[in-house]
Amino acid sequence: MQVYRLSIAFFGLITLLTISAFAIPEWISPFQPDGIKVDLLWNYRLPKTITALFAGASLSVSGFILQQLYKNNLAGPYILGVSSGASLAVGMLIIGSHYFPFLNHGFGISLAGFIGATAILLLVMLVSSRFGSGAIILLFGVIIGQITSALQGLLNYMAVPGDLKNFTLWSMGSFSQVIEFDLLFFGVSSLLGIIWAWLIMPQLSAMLLGDEVAHSLGVNTKSISLQLLICTGILSGIATAYCGPIAFIGMAIPNVSRMLFKTVNFRFMLLVNGVLGAAMALISDIISSSEIFGFNIPVNVCTALIGGPFIIYILLKRKQ
Repeated sequence: MQVYRLSIAFFGLITLLTISAFAIPEWISPFQPDGIKVDLLWNYRLPKTITALFAGASLSVSGFILQQLYKNNLAGPYILGVSSGASLAVGMLIIGSHYFPFLNHGFGISLAGFIGATAILLLVMLVSSRFGSGAIILLFGVIIGQITSALQGLLNYMAVPGDLKNFTLWSMGSFSQVIEFDLLFFGVSSLLGIIWAWLIMPQLSAMLLGDEVAHSLGVNTKSISLQLLICTGILSGIATAYCGPIAFIGMAIPNVSRMLFKTVNFRFMLLVNGVLGAAMALISDIISSSEIFGFNIPVNVCTALIGGPFIIYILLKRKQ
């Protein structure tokens, strides 16, 4: 039954990939003679679709890791302040590029996103080691998000109009700005991060049995926790750096995965999260590109409208 459901999810993902790349907002065939449309397909639509695929998978996998690591179904890159840390670092880079132009390029942005995300994750790890992994972690994430928002507001006040516009557009979320070498770097980084996470899933499963059991099985809990945090920093930081602060994918999809696939096989669940996260990102991209209201809706708005109501449902369903 689990494999059957995963097969359906794969088929749905392929369907969404086809719609996003070839059908929205109008059908473009890769074999037609119209050179302009073919260029549009290969230089815009396909890179945008691939970016959405990797971004959704990365954010969902990072959310799954954080929820298991902190034993909290409401944890995620956005709510824990990880995306906020990445956003602040990228904002400093974009706005600071007016004074240091050499900073503002693809690798610099991805590095800034990773550093910002990892810094917040290390703070979260320090807090959780002292106060546990309950509601205090979520409150800490909210406070960190408010602090980084305040600092970002200060940066916006100091920014020149051109840089401020660039950052504002980035903060709305988009899958259409990653092309050529940046797309290659983003895809390879995301794939390596997911593979790394997949390799250490058995150790994470052992950690959930308790530190004593994990140690008896030969698992170094501190080392695995640090590896998971770095892995999450890579996945969520680079996705945020290239695509903007995409909300709710990392929080909603792991909960959807647990509802649809009731298994304790973490490697299988990581694969499920990657597929469903990519699917949610592609659905948001299709809605954003379809011009339902006569204009393009920012991707961040789409993910909030899709994932927000589900998170409210999870909150109302909780008994404590």
